[in-house]
Amino acid sequence: MSFSGEVRGELAEIIPEARHCRIAELRAIVDVLGSRSITEPDGRRTLVFRTESQTAGRKLFTLMKKTFNMDVVVQRTGGRPGGHRDVYEIRAGGPGADAMLKAIRHATVLNLPCCRRAFLRGAFLAAGSVSAPEKSYHLEISCSGEGAAGEVQNVCNSLGFTAKTVLRKNDYVVYLKEGDQIVTMLGEMGAARSYLAFENARVVKEMKETVNRKVNCETANLNKTVKSSVRQCEDIRLIQEKAGFSGLTPALREMAEVRLENPDMPLGELGNLLDPKIGKSGVNHRLRKLSEIAEHIRELERLKEEDYYDKEGCSSQTGQRS
Repeated sequence: MSFSGEVRGELAEIIPEARHCRIAELRAIVDVLGSRSITEPDGRRTLVFRTESQTAGRKLFTLMKKTFNMDVVVQRTGGRPGGHRDVYEIRAGGPGADAMLKAIRHATVLNLPCCRRAFLRGAFLAAGSVSAPEKSYHLEISCSGEGAAGEVQNVCNSLGFTAKTVLRKNDYVVYLKEGDQIVTMLGEMGAARSYLAFENARVVKEMKETVNRKVNCETANLNKTVKSSVRQCEDIRLIQEKAGFSGLTPALREMAEVRLENPDMPLGELGNLLDPKIGKSGVNHRLRKLSEIAEHIRELERLKEEDYYDKEGCSSQTGQRS
């Protein structure tokens, strides 16, 4: 079962003791799913709801029976043409249908925080999903109408969330993308087991990401250190080959010899091998001086090479004229 399925299954088990909370949850399910009203031959009203979620259908059935003692019938159909998922059609009639519609539209339904939490629970049950925390952080509720999406977003934000809405195909989707807010939302809806599972997975994931960042940083620093060491040794060998160490100051000569003897050693440790010992910045300063000397030697070598080819060219031209 997916993580979303586990959350819906847990939320379906919650039947509020307070009637006003049951009405708030019903309001969310009705708003998010949408409904149509049929007038029977005897004049009675029948409400019809359709959902692909068996869990949502079962919760709707329970809430309507328990709160308004309605005559409820659930029928499973084949869904839309070409579809592979079953669709559950819930029909509710009798005197309770009008009473329920009147109750869920009452202006004070969402006044209490407990009712707003029940509303979010119903909205998620009807058309919500949440990514497994090991993969990404994303919770959304898909609403069939802009008005329903606006109400879901407003209720979310009234509880301290920063929900946003986007139009996706024909549905308005209210979503959260921050791990802290998603785990808090699970707690507000009453999904205690899912809350703990999400939080545990999030902690493990973030620890792994922290370790990976540190490893990547240390690897990058190590690569940088190795490249610097290779370049420093190349510079020192060039000085040794072309000019020797005799022209260097005692401090630079000592630095060059210590670096060649310890090509992989960090700068801070190299400083401890010098007499007297110096810090990392001092070592870096001396190695930079050696690099400047090596670059000067390279420049002289390039000038000599250019001068050689210039002379060769002139000799060739003189020979041709004679």
